[in-house]
Amino acid sequence: MNYGILSFGAYVPPLRLARSAIAEAVGWAVPNVKGLAKGERSVANWDEDSITLAVEAARDCLAGVDTAIAHLQLASTTFPFADRSNSGVVADALQLPEEIDNEDLGGSRRAATSALARLGRTPGPTTLLLAADCRDTKPGSVQEMQYGHGAAALLVGSGEPIAVIRAAASVHRDMVDQYRAADGDFDYALEERWVREEGYMKIVPAAVKQALAQAGLDIGEIHRIVLPASTSIAKGLAKALKADAGLFLEPLTANCGDCGAAHPLLMLTQALASAVPGEKILVVGFGQGADAIVVETTPRLKALQDGRGPERYLAQRRPFANYTMFLSLRDQLQLDFGLRAERDNRTAQSAFYRKRRDITGMVGGRCTACNTLQFPAGLVCVQCGATKSLEPETMSGLTGRVKSYTEDWLAYTPLPPYIYGNVEYEGGANIMLEFTDFAPGQVQVGSPVRMVFRIKDFDTRRGFRRYFWKPAPVMGAAAKEHSNG
Repeated sequence: MNYGILSFGAYVPPLRLARSAIAEAVGWAVPNVKGLAKGERSVANWDEDSITLAVEAARDCLAGVDTAIAHLQLASTTFPFADRSNSGVVADALQLPEEIDNEDLGGSRRAATSALARLGRTPGPTTLLLAADCRDTKPGSVQEMQYGHGAAALLVGSGEPIAVIRAAASVHRDMVDQYRAADGDFDYALEERWVREEGYMKIVPAAVKQALAQAGLDIGEIHRIVLPASTSIAKGLAKALKADAGLFLEPLTANCGDCGAAHPLLMLTQALASAVPGEKILVVGFGQGADAIVVETTPRLKALQDGRGPERYLAQRRPFANYTMFLSLRDQLQLDFGLRAERDNRTAQSAFYRKRRDITGMVGGRCTACNTLQFPAGLVCVQCGATKSLEPETMSGLTGRVKSYTEDWLAYTPLPPYIYGNVEYEGGANIMLEFTDFAPGQVQVGSPVRMVFRIKDFDTRRGFRRYFWKPAPVMGAAAKEHSNG
């Protein structure tokens, strides 16, 4: 019983698109989407992708946790790189050791639940399991209404678990409910009734029954069921499993949307954030088969119910109702930003390799002679002039204060205005940085900021993207509605 889930975390981007804005824009052509125009969906900013979403979920999971991580897994169906270690970028951003065993898991919306099932069946070294998806949708499609962007994280290993994995079962069945070709941009979904009757109603019960048998439990002993599916599917499965329909958790459709491979774990983290010790939670993953995992919480859970999980991110919302802005952020509408947007962002790969730790991990230096913190770390202290006196120190977890700023409506950024300025940190560091997630007029001198890992820019000629850290509003800061929305 000393092996199981040690911690959990989540992340949902603050941008929220009102579904009514989608219906208003495309309802003239596809009136059937008007029936789905309730609530809002999460939208990744232009500088967010599956890598940055995963980093934020991991930071939420690892906050206050002092455990050596031996293995990192990143599950996604929307990796930004096909031939570069996406999980490796995450590992560097988190300042994990180079010796870490990292891997990318893809090819299925069950990538995360299948990984969790394997960890439950075969206990091993401490693993940070991350799941993130940033799926794009065809304009006017049902998926455009239903999808969202988000990430979740679980730390699994030996120690004092907050929950143990009682059983895990998987069933593979190539029943195609939806798919995206390797060279495609959008998912193609089959008819809903076919998926419900031939998929969920026949495949999920098989996996659930196996998992319950392994755990020695009856469905009546389950306290909550995590199922990323519609209410109608949940009702049908409740009948098929002879379970109370009230056990099925609300699938975060009102203010988030379906986050793909990350969604089962995202819902699990929400359940863990409010569960009591001794609860048995059934987690279901679906897609060309099904995974069923039985998780039981322990008394240790109370110590980690400190605000981690999706709720505070769901509350940290920046609503907008501008459909063309949404398309532009997702690079589906090519606006003419003029000459200001014409620049070559070629990355000097050799220079980046030499400075990769400083850039990806935001590692500066603290002077051993005068204790001044500075970024970047040079050979000479900027305060006392001592040479070779700087000890490496990461600044990514620090809270800073806006010393000066500019809201520039002429300089190019995919989401105007371009906000940048000087941020000062306790210890003396002052850095000129590009801000993110601030609405126009929200930044003020003295505003506290936290650092977030984001896309710095795109090299469209060579298909590369660069990452760095940016100041963002601290959690709980009021998020104004975007003036363009």
